[in-house]
Amino acid sequence: MGKKTGFFGYKAAVGAFLVIFVNLGACTTLVTFLATLADYSGHSIGAVGQIGTVNTICNVVLSLAATRVLPKLGAQKTMLISVIACAAHMMFYTFVTPGANSQSLLFMYIAGGVASLAITFGTHAVCSSVIAEWFVEKRAQVTGWVLSGAGLGAAIWVFLAGQLFKVTDYKNCYRIFSAMVLVIGLFAVFFLIKKPEQLGQRPLGADSVRTDGGQTAELPGVSYGDALKSGAFKVLVLALLFTTIGGTAYLSYAPTWWQMNGMSASGAAVWNSAYLLLAGLLLLVAGNISGKLGMKGFVIYVCIAYILTFVCMILWPASGAAYLMVLTIIFAAAAYPVNASIPSFVGTAAFGSREFGQISAALMVAVYIGQALASPLMAALLTTEGGMGLAWKVFAATTAIGMILLVTALKMSPMEKQ
Repeated sequence: MGKKTGFFGYKAAVGAFLVIFVNLGACTTLVTFLATLADYSGHSIGAVGQIGTVNTICNVVLSLAATRVLPKLGAQKTMLISVIACAAHMMFYTFVTPGANSQSLLFMYIAGGVASLAITFGTHAVCSSVIAEWFVEKRAQVTGWVLSGAGLGAAIWVFLAGQLFKVTDYKNCYRIFSAMVLVIGLFAVFFLIKKPEQLGQRPLGADSVRTDGGQTAELPGVSYGDALKSGAFKVLVLALLFTTIGGTAYLSYAPTWWQMNGMSASGAAVWNSAYLLLAGLLLLVAGNISGKLGMKGFVIYVCIAYILTFVCMILWPASGAAYLMVLTIIFAAAAYPVNASIPSFVGTAAFGSREFGQISAALMVAVYIGQALASPLMAALLTTEGGMGLAWKVFAATTAIGMILLVTALKMSPMEKQ
């Protein structure tokens, strides 16, 4: 393809934003329809809720596959698979029939597994690789913009699901959303996701990375193999496990905790939507914040924000004070990068951008394992006398441990030594 005038990188960033926006946003709408799926199919909430377990297991397995698929297929083809999978997973839910039959349960579990293709092949790791291809300068800032599609997508798609559900049944909602995913996602993949060499361009800031002989050098960083062998990678994996557990627990159980302590279901939904919207907006400036604080400062900022979130969660039931709810939402939104962008931000700082697509995919395996551990740990804590209140204290502790490990991994990183 001939050389194009004008830097295309920002258009590629918009494409990555749209892909993560449709994939994570559409997959998040399950929370709106979960109770309806159980009621319509005749299966219990517990049985239907195992969709999440299937999804998490598949996330782990497919993340391992993504480390091999991404370098072979490239971001465009990988994202194409993700968009088609996202649209398809919603259609599987429309095959459910009444009567508590095993076939309906199987379709729901298949939907959860197919959603994993959308999540692992078209969200954080792949989108981060697109940014790494186009940006040496402004990478953290642009990464924040792109990954904000996760929070904004969740807020907007869940809101749309609630509004559409008022006028039609869940099957028509999913059919409409499936078409929307294809329209937005395929436009992004075919028209916006390009590689610099396809357009005869170079990443922004690449010309400033030069060898002593004056030649332009390869992008800074270590290889995928060297990253996996490093002590920093092992510590970072452990750190992501600890930080992700608490973040996932908040995402999954905060509305339930509020309802357990007297809040209505609609009230909890409103507060949760406010949290997701604010989280998405703050993700837009996450790169700017990390640039000002430095990566170690940014890690401390988001982890302390989650710890303060859990403190507010513990204090709120005793007083029911509105200001504690407001603080909970603010702190949780500020901490949202733990769920959405810490692997990309910290991974780039620790290992550079040379082969970051593969490195990010490997780091996301730790994130998905942490997500998988959150529910069993919460279930175990719910059987204790302290119940969910004790759980928030435990998750505050795991987040603090994760923060220490993240800072340690950065100090040990190959890029720090250089």
